[in-house]
Amino acid sequence: TYPSVSSLPEVVNLALISLPREIVAGVVKDCVANGIKAIVIITQGFADADDEEGKRLQRELLELVRGTGTRILGPNTFGTANARLKFSSSYIHIPMDDNGVGTISQTGGTFLGLNDIRLVGKAIDVGDSCDVDIVDCLEYFEHDEETRAIALHVEGMPDAKRFLEVVRRVAFRKPVVALKTGRSGRSAQAVLSHTGALAGKDELWDMALREAGVVRVDDIEELADTLRAFLTLSAPRGNGIGVMSPTGGFGIIAADACGKFDMELVEFTDSTMAGLRALSPEWLAVGNPVDYFPGVSIMGHPRDEMELAAMRLIMADERVNAAMGVMGAFSPELGDELALLAREMARDFPDKPLVYFLYGPYFAEVRKKLEGTGTTLGFPSPERAVRALMHLKRRADFLARQ
Repeated sequence: TYPSVSSLPEVVNLALISLPREIVAGVVKDCVANGIKAIVIITQGFADADDEEGKRLQRELLELVRGTGTRILGPNTFGTANARLKFSSSYIHIPMDDNGVGTISQTGGTFLGLNDIRLVGKAIDVGDSCDVDIVDCLEYFEHDEETRAIALHVEGMPDAKRFLEVVRRVAFRKPVVALKTGRSGRSAQAVLSHTGALAGKDELWDMALREAGVVRVDDIEELADTLRAFLTLSAPRGNGIGVMSPTGGFGIIAADACGKFDMELVEFTDSTMAGLRALSPEWLAVGNPVDYFPGVSIMGHPRDEMELAAMRLIMADERVNAAMGVMGAFSPELGDELALLAREMARDFPDKPLVYFLYGPYFAEVRKKLEGTGTTLGFPSPERAVRALMHLKRRADFLARQ
């Protein structure tokens, strides 16, 4: 150990500061004097504090580095993490996955990951944004070849005009998915106490983000679903969807989800209808959604062959831009069947995304095998599946308007 920054035998690349706020400025001054160009200040109690002294101390930090070439991340931050480099500046364990996600957050809690995806391929917690801010991070991820999609957790924005100008440019190059919190009056006040940033009127943010091509989501579940979709699925070229279900009831539930999230349940072409009738008993009312199980129970088609034949007819229909399968996960082996189907559909219809609504006791096992193909996704509800497709389509529409 060394008693001070000035006693270090050589110049270091990064300084992590976790000390009482009253002495942080002195350490920052020493870092600048000794040529350290990157500083992460973990300490809380600056702009996030409920007193004027914290704000004064933060202004002092910025003055110390202004014009020196040294940059500060924080205060009140976990810092950065990089899965490819196996590096984290945080004082707690950060789950990481080199998955192409670049996360920018105003709170380190987002680093800890979500149920369905780890948000740290690369991640930056800007904290109180004394110096490095969200826009700086956006510009970094814009040009980072390893980052395929960007996740934003935004609580407030001191310079909304600059942010919107940059994020529009970035969103043209890569998907940007934003969880903008602070919708209600109470939550907006909580934002101010958490990071010292003003939340702003939510209706204006909603309109501005959409115009900038940013996919705004309402909760962390939707954030995870949308990121997974951008990393895995192709964008549908229209909003026409075909649905395949083992029961009429689940087919209707899936159809309701399509209407809720701007996907149109198409009327199949005559050739598709003829193909489906050939697989089904004469008494069955064939249409969209496709109830394929009578073809198994009455006509005697092997289930996996019936599923494959019906889905192929759906995907081949010129009116269909995307498809959803509904499947009961009642055995782990079903995952192998669906994985085979998914690979064939991705090979033969690469421009038409396929998603699944899975239910049943072996949901996790089946989804793992299905998603192991890298071509499709499984969801625990039809609403989540169709919502992911909707976000893909809206981004495609944004790009088409540019």
